[in-house]
Amino acid sequence: MRAAEAFILPSHSENFGIVVAEAMACGTPVLISDKVNIWREIEAGGAGIVGNDDLEGTTSILEKWLDLPADERRAMKTAAQGAFRDKFVISTNAKELLDLISAASRPGSFG
Repeated sequence: MRAAEAFILPSHSENFGIVVAEAMACGTPVLISDKVNIWREIEAGGAGIVGNDDLEGTTSILEKWLDLPADERRAMKTAAQGAFRDKFVISTNAKELLDLISAASRPGSFG
């Protein structure tokens, strides 16, 4: 995965798409459909390109990737790894969950 230029998953249905997160962890940009349930995080983090889950959408994301200049592809590799760290590293998520539980357990937090 680390040697790949990009990872493509034009899926019709993915609850999470663990392989997408694995690609991001390796610094590999992801080209996915909007039916992979983490597409919003990918798009917001600049970690890849998102399109429809049909032939036109798949063709479009591939064309967009191929049209990217080399410096933008390199930036997307960095963004993919950063988005993985920000959204999918378990220690970060566990800390955020503990903070939420702590805040919710304070008196008056349920108004």
